[in-house]
Amino acid sequence: MKDLKLEKQQKADMVTALRGFLTDELDVDIGALQVDMLVDHLAEVIGPVFYNKGLRDAHEAVLQRMEYAAADIDLLERTVPRR
Repeated sequence: MKDLKLEKQQKADMVTALRGFLTDELDVDIGALQVDMLVDHLAEVIGPVFYNKGLRDAHEAVLQRMEYAAADIDLLERTVPRR
């Protein structure tokens, strides 16, 4: 799997949100650099779990669509006239 690359703005938003959460909910005040490092660590450790879950969900959705398509194709089938 390729390394997770976040856009600058996405990462900045994540750092801001996580820093706010740490301050508001856990009464922990750490600097932006430390939160940036924490985001990198979480992306490395937890990111693959969410990525794999997304892949499984996408796989299931594709399989479901294929079942619908197969049912639609079955409806198009024509009977062969008997003589």
